[in-house]
Amino acid sequence: MKFEPGDLVMLRHDTTIYYTLEAASNVGIVVSAAVLMYAHYSPQGGKLKFYAYDVMFDGRTYKNVPEEVLKGLKNNDETNTE
Repeated sequence: MKFEPGDLVMLRHDTTIYYTLEAASNVGIVVSAAVLMYAHYSPQGGKLKFYAYDVMFDGRTYKNVPEEVLKGLKNNDETNTE
């Protein structure tokens, strides 16, 4: 799982979902915890897991957006104040 609720994300430009988004902005906020959508074993024996999130773009929530189509936005100057 890469993201947590409150994280800022963008849709990757190399996905088909990018062109179906009706929002004017490509920047969204993750509004749910990760949901395990699919898990299986690879031919090499490792377990692969695929997660999805609910993400809000321009006030509209899109359900079950695959983690693979999201790119995180990080502020390098951000510090934890807790």
